[in-house]
Amino acid sequence: MEANKQERETLKKALSEWEQAGLISPEKSAELGHTITPSDSGMQVVARYFFFIALSCIILAFAAIFIDEKFLEKVKAYFAFGNLAIAGLMLALSIAWFWYITKRREKFSEITYEIYMVVGALATLCTLVYICKDIGFGSNYTGFLFAASILLGTLAVFFRSNALWVTALLALMGWFGTFSDLYAINNRFLGMNYPLRFTVFGLLLIGFSFVINKIKLAQFTSRSTYIAAMIIFFTGLWGVSIFGNFSDLEAWSKVRQVHVLAWSIVFAAAALIAFIGGIKYKDDFARDTGVLFLLLNLYSRYFEYFWDTVNKGIFFLILAVSFFFIGRWIEKKKKANGKILP
Repeated sequence: MEANKQERETLKKALSEWEQAGLISPEKSAELGHTITPSDSGMQVVARYFFFIALSCIILAFAAIFIDEKFLEKVKAYFAFGNLAIAGLMLALSIAWFWYITKRREKFSEITYEIYMVVGALATLCTLVYICKDIGFGSNYTGFLFAASILLGTLAVFFRSNALWVTALLALMGWFGTFSDLYAINNRFLGMNYPLRFTVFGLLLIGFSFVINKIKLAQFTSRSTYIAAMIIFFTGLWGVSIFGNFSDLEAWSKVRQVHVLAWSIVFAAAALIAFIGGIKYKDDFARDTGVLFLLLNLYSRYFEYFWDTVNKGIFFLILAVSFFFIGRWIEKKKKANGKILP
């Protein structure tokens, strides 16, 4: 159990009093005391930030090296390598990297392990890029993105890496965007513009997160899938509440914003359901996401309908009073039920 300095002192004092009162044995008190560990110190947090900076630099380095065609052509010409030869070399490097990291897994913290996994995934993606240079990337890169999502997802499950799983979801999202654009008619795929189709995509992904929670092998990815899906769903729905389901910006600009008011109501209802559901089922992320996008909805509607007509101070005063009474109502419900909200 992780605890800060004050919490550790309180817990150790409680264990000492229970031991003196005869509620627990000295051996049990010592055993429980060893389970109390310090939470992240300031230096640990700083070290974590530096790890993220290092990861960002590595990603930028890969992008600079493997996107710069002139550099690659010089390397290929100097060593007389073909695309498949480079793919084989990168595959060997990635296999060696993953083997090394797996062997030393116990020596790494969780965040360090995830960063190393991302580095290995970059080498693996380079293998896929050079294979696709010979066999083709597919229309609008659909083939490459689909293969990348399958490859990254497989690696994520095999190495139990949430970071790789999130990148697999991003690749899948990219594939869905290019695939739907490829088969879109008048900028619509199955009658949906971009914001609406990604809203549906996020909703399907939320359902998928509950499905994989039942699969033991991939159960550890359920939460990260759920979080990513909620962000995609609400971001897409926010876009729909602004642009509606119009096929392009020209068509949208010709109508009054009141024509998409129904989508704003749907957006508010979805955020409210997430907020209430988060409280009911003690899901902090759903609760906070609901509040965030509910506020975002209100601010968006203000800029759309009231920016030029209503005094700014009055509008935000109304919002403040409204949320004050909502908070008071929740507080009364908490006292009435004898429960503490998460």
